[in-house]
Amino acid sequence: MKLWNFKGQQNSISEALQVSLPEHAVISVVGAGGKTSLILAWAQELASNGLKVVITTTTHMMHPEFAKPKYPAEALIYYSDYSPSESELADDFAQIDSLLENERILMLASGDTSNSHKVTSPPQELLDYACTAADVVLIEADGSRRMPLKWPKAHEPVVPKNTDISICVAGLSSLGRPLQDALYNPEGLPQAMSRDTIDEALVAAIVSSPDGGLKGTYGDYRVFLNQADTKELQEKATHIQALLAVRGIQSACGTLF
Repeated sequence: MKLWNFKGQQNSISEALQVSLPEHAVISVVGAGGKTSLILAWAQELASNGLKVVITTTTHMMHPEFAKPKYPAEALIYYSDYSPSESELADDFAQIDSLLENERILMLASGDTSNSHKVTSPPQELLDYACTAADVVLIEADGSRRMPLKWPKAHEPVVPKNTDISICVAGLSSLGRPLQDALYNPEGLPQAMSRDTIDEALVAAIVSSPDGGLKGTYGDYRVFLNQADTKELQEKATHIQALLAVRGIQSACGTLF
């Protein structure tokens, strides 16, 4: 993993994104091009520093049994008909506490009844409890169907109002590719922003737009430019970061695995 911001190379995701984590921090990750990878890498980083971390989603993530690489977390997967008694709910809270204490990283979700390979948002009672039990809750709050760049649809993203920090991810592998091949929801992109191929200016415009990367977010806002796998892409990321800085948006770039 290699990470940079305007100060140069950094040693951690938290440092690169220049975030100060409040007590019981809730972080929502939106956009495209590496949301899950960022969440998993950040969870490991935070846990290695002694913090208790919950990974969850308000949309969809890959089920732990089918994820490659495997998630670095114990998992509690619930079902759509979850309706516990008070004593059963207390037992579930105690199980969350125990797993966080012993394992440090816990995935909390519900099974997706329409796709056994996916999980979706956990029961609200358990998500609420996790936000008080964990030091950090990392939420995948958007979907992109594996595209590296995203323009959200009307119902997206799904960011909880108690979010302290929102991170928008954009994949640099989108650069130089046709709009239709690398942008989720290209038909939703405003005509004034549309072009044949994706360039640095478009990436910066999308992640800084109130109707794009900023849409529906809460708390402090950061951008992570993922897939900076070559010197050329690192230079292009630096250009995008400069465009974002003019707009008052802090960002980082890097390669996560």
